Amino acid sequence: MRSLALLVWMGAVVPFAAAAPSTNARARVAPVVTLYFENDVFSGTDQDYTNGVKLSWLSADLVDWGQSGWRRDLLELLPFVNRNRGQKAIGFALGQNIYTPRVTTARNPDPNDRPYAGWIYLEMAFISKTDKVSDTLSVQVGLVGPHSQAEDAQRIVHGWINSVSPQGWDYQLRDEVGANLIYERRWRIYGRAFSQLLGIDLVPHVGGSLGNVQTYANAGGTLRLGFNLPSDFGVQLARPGSLGGTPTDDLDPRVALDRNASFFVFGAVDGRAVARDIFLDGNTFRSSRSVEKRNYVADWALGIGLIAGPWQVTYSQVWRTREFESQAGGNIHFGSLSVSRAY
Repeated sequence: MRSLALLVWMGAVVPFAAAAPSTNARARVAPVVTLYFENDVFSGTDQDYTNGVKLSWLSADLVDWGQSGWRRDLLELLPFVNRNRGQKAIGFALGQNIYTPRVTTARNPDPNDRPYAGWIYLEMAFISKTDKVSDTLSVQVGLVGPHSQAEDAQRIVHGWINSVSPQGWDYQLRDEVGANLIYERRWRIYGRAFSQLLGIDLVPHVGGSLGNVQTYANAGGTLRLGFNLPSDFGVQLARPGSLGGTPTDDLDPRVALDRNASFFVFGAVDGRAVARDIFLDGNTFRSSRSVEKRNYVADWALGIGLIAGPWQVTYSQVWRTREFESQAGGNIHFGSLSVSRAY
């Protein structure tokens, strides 16, 4: 990906056009389960966004579901999901995020540092896609505060790895019910060359979140280069609206009959204009610790992906710009690992 000459050459010889075959029977009946694990242990630190876990299930194509009665009425109320063409899916996820300050050995944490916080949530998503465009509309509902079980989860993991347990959880954000409404649109511009094996795709995206936990607008994209690329909409972090990706066509190696392996590298960037971040702004209706957040934050990532049969594994090394004014040090670093299976 670092070679500009290679990308220019690929752009010249690869026809950037849809490659979906006339029938996608196997792709349409392949739901996907994905486990995300994100942690700064991959970067040798224990601070800021220190851990994230998310387990998601994304259904097979439901284009024929709900064509009469109340089910049809429900679909017609939802934007994007009731398209007359393409594929439709519904997804569910359970996740937990943990945030800590830079110094975790202090019983009374620095008030100018990020407060301790946890977020546990359920997510439900509706997805409508063609081979070129994907729309995701999702809702997250959960708890911030002691009942997120973030303190217990971190203490258990630190016990397993024989690490010092953080001391300042008495100052974490208070209990608060949280909800986010998330929308994101993704486009896939792609091509295949050399007998449909070597490929490159670009997946730009725009979206946003509205809620008392996180309110922002975001935009970015992912560039992948590799052999036998999957026909989904790119690699995503365990962020709002991400529930893995089901195959779009039968050339996807997870469902293809004649080539069921893939290897690729990728780079990704996402920028956010942030109006609300409870993990920095503090509780909405109660007094709590807080810091002055930065309104513009960006992530960039480099990673690799491997597919063997129905299994896909990806790893990303992520860098995030400073999120609040008094944040010490430079960028935030963490690793993001995902394991998924189509079946």
